[in-house]
Amino acid sequence: KALCGAIKSRNAGGQFIKILALRNCFDGGIDTHTLEMILASITAVRQDAILNLNYNGMSSREAAVIARFLTSNPRLKQLEIDGNRFNDADVALLADALSSNTHLTNFSVCGNSEIKENGRLAFLRAVFDVSSLSSCAASNHTCRLRGLERDISALNRKKKSFCNKWRKIFAMLALSCEDSF
Repeated sequence: KALCGAIKSRNAGGQFIKILALRNCFDGGIDTHTLEMILASITAVRQDAILNLNYNGMSSREAAVIARFLTSNPRLKQLEIDGNRFNDADVALLADALSSNTHLTNFSVCGNSEIKENGRLAFLRAVFDVSSLSSCAASNHTCRLRGLERDISALNRKKKSFCNKWRKIFAMLALSCEDSF
């Protein structure tokens, strides 16, 4: 409560917090109310923010809160949730939230050992759905994902989302031809 109050008072005074790192601050995860307050406080202003929640023992409870938050498309530029206890089901929620998010440009999930192939595929589908051209066009073209085995961070590496979108569509079209390039 005190931390969130301090963030809000800085924001109100025009001294905005651009980066907040709460790394290894909570042993057994972050209670829902506190996490909601942190997320709301850091993005309360109309500028892009960076939030580091690495190594806080977060798992399914926090994944649901973060997913709801990301779905609202907040002014969060970067989110780091490395070294927590997220699994494939948690990642499916987070990946789903990316479909409506256009502000998040970097999302790091390094060191979440319970994220396996199904979680990686959920994230991959969120940023490059190859089931059809329209699904590809509707994918998230702004967010780079880091920290997954068989790295997919090369996707969405351009700053302009339309460049990422057209690169993916072109790749699908090129690979669908018999004599592709």
